[in-house]
Amino acid sequence: MAALLLAAMTAAEVWRTVTAPLTLTFPADHGAHPEHRTEWWYVTGLVETPVGRRFGYQLTFFRQGLNPGPPPPGASELHPRHAIAAHLAVADLAAGQLRHAQRLRRAAAGLAGFTMGDLHVWVEEWEMRRHQGDALTLLAGDRAADVSLDLRLVPTRPLVWHGDGGVSRKGPEPGNASAYLTWTRLATAGTLTVGGRTFPVTGTSWLDHEWGSTQLGADVVGWDWLGVRLADGRDLMVYRLRRADGSASPHSAGTVVHPDGSILALGADDLQLAPLSHWRSPRTGAAYPSRLRLRIPRAGLDVTVTPLLLDAEIDARPSTGVIYWEGPVALSGTVSGEGYMELTGYASSLTGRF
Repeated sequence: MAALLLAAMTAAEVWRTVTAPLTLTFPADHGAHPEHRTEWWYVTGLVETPVGRRFGYQLTFFRQGLNPGPPPPGASELHPRHAIAAHLAVADLAAGQLRHAQRLRRAAAGLAGFTMGDLHVWVEEWEMRRHQGDALTLLAGDRAADVSLDLRLVPTRPLVWHGDGGVSRKGPEPGNASAYLTWTRLATAGTLTVGGRTFPVTGTSWLDHEWGSTQLGADVVGWDWLGVRLADGRDLMVYRLRRADGSASPHSAGTVVHPDGSILALGADDLQLAPLSHWRSPRTGAAYPSRLRLRIPRAGLDVTVTPLLLDAEIDARPSTGVIYWEGPVALSGTVSGEGYMELTGYASSLTGRF
C-alpha cells in the first residue's frame, strides 16, 4: 500500500503551494489542509515513571494527497482522495530497545480520516485530537510490537511560527516551502505499555505541524533535524538540508525560541552541524551520524548532540516508503538540553518525495 503515497508524486503541479504571507485561523488551521499534497502532525517526547525509568516516544500522522480537488460527481466514497499513515515508536532507555509500529489506510469508509475545522486525525483506532484549551490526546498501540500509549498533552508555551511568518522555505523555486508551526513544550501525562507492563508517566513533548506540496529543492537528498529544549529555558529547532555531496543546502534554517516567546530566526550561515562519529544499521547498512557538533555563534551555542539510544532506525517502507533514524538525544557543552533528532536520506534519497 505504500504505492498509495508514492503515486501522488506525479501530480505535484496541481496542488496548492505555500507562499508568504500566511494567514491562519485557529483552531481550524490545527486541522488538515487537503488542498496541499503533504501534511504531518509529529509529536515526540521524553517521559518517565515515578521511580525515574525513562522513555522517549514518537507518534506521527501523515496525510498524503492522492488526487487533487473534490471528487467527480458520482464517485464512490471508497475511492480514496487521500491516504493516512501513522508511525508509533517508543524508546525504552533502560532496556536499550526501540519498539515501533506503523499503519497505512485509505482516508475512506471510516478506515482513516482527518478534519479541517480542528485537529483530529486517525488511522483505525490510532488517533490524535485537540480539545478545549489546546489540550491534545494521543492514543495508539500495536499488539505485535507489544507497545501502546495513551497520553494527554497541554501546551505551556505559545505556538511558534517558523521562518517568514510561518512559511519555512526549503528550496529556490516558488512553492519550495511548507507552513511550519510548533508547540515546543507540552506538559505530558498518561500511560505507556511496553513489553506487557503499563507505566504511568509524566514529562514534556514537542509537536510539529507542517503542510505543503513541493517543499524540498530538487538537489536535496535528506535532512538532519533537531527539536530540543535547553536547560537555560530556550527551545531550539534546526534543520540541515543535505545535498548529494553531503554539503548543506543554503535553505537550511532554524529557530531559537526564548522563554519570553521572542524568536531568533537562523539561516544556513548561522548553523554549523558536523558529524563526529557514525552508527551503521545492521539491517539496512545505512550509516547515520551518531554524535554531532552543533555550533550557532549568534545564539552562543557550541554543543555535542548524543543519541540516548543508538539503534533508533525505523523502516517505514510499508507505510511511507522511507527509512529514517528517529530518537531521543541529549546536548552537552555551552548549555545542556534534550529532545529528539531525525535523520533522513541516509538509507535512500528523498529527492522528489516531499
